[in-house]
Amino acid sequence: MNIFEDVTLNQWPFIGPLIILIVTMLGTAVIYSFLFKWLPKKLYDLFLGPAALVGLYIWAFPMNLGFHEFFK
Repeated sequence: MNIFEDVTLNQWPFIGPLIILIVTMLGTAVIYSFLFKWLPKKLYDLFLGPAALVGLYIWAFPMNLGFHEFFK
């Protein structure tokens, strides 16, 4: 018995890039934590948010170059 038999989900062109965005932002935050754990706690916490936003830039730049066509 499949309750989702008549349900069509055509949301992957929207969900796929968002999953990649989350993974990229988490990846940059993890790399930041490995590289800059030696910083004092207040500086480390202060720059953790901008380090995750670098992941947003890394994600958005290829999307602007036409990578989003891959998800259509």
